[in-house]
Amino acid sequence: MNNHASRFPNRHSRRSFLGGAAALGAGAAGVGIQLGDASAQDSTEISMMGWGSELEKQNVDNGLAAFQEQNPDITVDWIHIPVAEDQQVALKTAIAGGTAPDLFWSTPFRDFVALGAAMDVTEYLQADPVIGAPDYFLQPQEFERATVNDKWFGIGSCWVAPHIYYNADLLAEAGIDPPSSNPAEAWTFEEFKEYGRQLTFDADGRHPGDNGFDVDNVRQWGVSWPTFDIALAGAIYSNGGYTWGTDYTAGHGSPESIEAIQAIADLTNVDQIAPVPAVLSQMGTDWQALATGNVAIIVQGSWSLQDIAKLDFNYGCGVLPVFQEPATVLLAHSHCISSTTEHPDEAWRLLAYLSSDEYQLGLIQAGLWLPSHTSLLTPEGIASWMTEGVHPEGYDQLVTDYVANYGHNLFYPAGYAEANEMIVSALDPVWIGAQTAQEALVDSGVLDELSAHLQEQQALMADI
Repeated sequence: MNNHASRFPNRHSRRSFLGGAAALGAGAAGVGIQLGDASAQDSTEISMMGWGSELEKQNVDNGLAAFQEQNPDITVDWIHIPVAEDQQVALKTAIAGGTAPDLFWSTPFRDFVALGAAMDVTEYLQADPVIGAPDYFLQPQEFERATVNDKWFGIGSCWVAPHIYYNADLLAEAGIDPPSSNPAEAWTFEEFKEYGRQLTFDADGRHPGDNGFDVDNVRQWGVSWPTFDIALAGAIYSNGGYTWGTDYTAGHGSPESIEAIQAIADLTNVDQIAPVPAVLSQMGTDWQALATGNVAIIVQGSWSLQDIAKLDFNYGCGVLPVFQEPATVLLAHSHCISSTTEHPDEAWRLLAYLSSDEYQLGLIQAGLWLPSHTSLLTPEGIASWMTEGVHPEGYDQLVTDYVANYGHNLFYPAGYAEANEMIVSALDPVWIGAQTAQEALVDSGVLDELSAHLQEQQALMADI
């Protein structure tokens, strides 16, 4: 089962980088930038390794410049590696070579806890009068993602979550009221499919189910629901299932999870309202397909808003359709301090700044992040980040009500990368209709292999 036991009684509330890893790990600092006054005699230099698109990097650069202005005794060497998977390989290479950065980003941070590479920051956090306050973070989600055996080994950068994006003009042309940002008014999954059918038509204007509908000559697709782990988890949790449990179990084989996974596959193979990946890739990214009118509705992560806002079209956002109950999943990378840092106090000062409203605010305003601090979920806090031309009408309710009250922390167990690859490989034939989810996950026996892997990882974490 998925163990969500917590101290907090109330909810408030990116395949591989195979070559050159060693060279990248050894030379990663060459892609970094140094900010601040490096010539200052009393300046302590600390390093931080992370990833992100050029847009994200610009916002991080701005935040680090502000940090160094406020902390002139610290210089930050920002080791930026654009792709998350590449950064994680470079990070493991640096750790193995004894050249770990003082502070690093990671989503499956428990791998680094298991390696002994992440520092326990519990005492630093508890001593901090601002971020150590019990009501500072959105809880219990922050505690669930940031701790191992009740010890804090990092702090989440923010929250991100999958939700609906839609091309408002296409929905208006079809006479369809857009999906709401209010979870109480969410479409059911059956309604989502019916609207997807109405929004899908071929070159002759026929819809799926119509006599003669030509799926090989579709002019406009109704929906796109990607099958990567985060987007898929949104459906699974809404149907009463779960993915990874805090008790190191995989929930993908439960009836609820199997049903949700099959429903997403059927959008393409049975309902014929979603394009196959090869067709979608010809349109560019799914948000480019949304902007050009090739797809009317997409499910994507909230981080896509930063890119969508720069495209010239009329868009809106809504909550995910409901299977059994409103639900989305919450995640984001964590900021961790290396256990081998020679400058723990300075590294903590940087981590604390990265956990401040001031730093988080710029990335939220740009549409990349969602707030993880309760102060940014108040009316005054919301007013500080809601940005005209970025956040569409109703986005504040999506963040404060939907995310805070229906967002499930997407737990990443130690050994997640290997575990997720087992799931991805097993599900490949499902997405093309060659197997059912039941056959691929349950009948194949892959979940037995996965369970053994997870139990090995849990044993490694027992004495942390």
